[in-house]
Amino acid sequence: MKLNLYEDKKTTNEHVDIYYSNMRPVIRQLIDTVKSDRPSLSGRPADEDLDDGEEVILDPKDIDYLDHIERKLFAYTKDGVFRIMETLSACEEILWNYGFVRVSKSNLINIYRIKRLKPDVNMKVYAYFENGERICINRSYKKSFNEYLQRVRRTGV
Repeated sequence: MKLNLYEDKKTTNEHVDIYYSNMRPVIRQLIDTVKSDRPSLSGRPADEDLDDGEEVILDPKDIDYLDHIERKLFAYTKDGVFRIMETLSACEEILWNYGFVRVSKSNLINIYRIKRLKPDVNMKVYAYFENGERICINRSYKKSFNEYLQRVRRTGV
């Protein structure tokens, strides 16, 4: 993708033109950024002892993965674990353009936060994150995960 930037101190009408052959995640991200529609998730610290009603706004780029446990959704970041009040399906729809892909019935992972991928027995693959945690990419989601990863690599999202 080619990017042209032009500075004109005299302009009073700033604008962005985007030419594309097909709508890809990187194009959607650009549009959302220009429109200031970048998604965010709100959550509360998961540790109930620390929960004083404080609500935190989470930027998707800071989230390693989302985990649905016992009918509750949690976001895992380097700063901690946060309870999210959205459903996993809603988060999947909101975040698919931002590097999130479903890898199991209960997990969405941010491919930009993966440190390494390691195959295991029974055709399972584990995604490892900076903090050492790992998430299993379930066999039934492996094909869609690989397709998403290839699309991202091909398009430079």
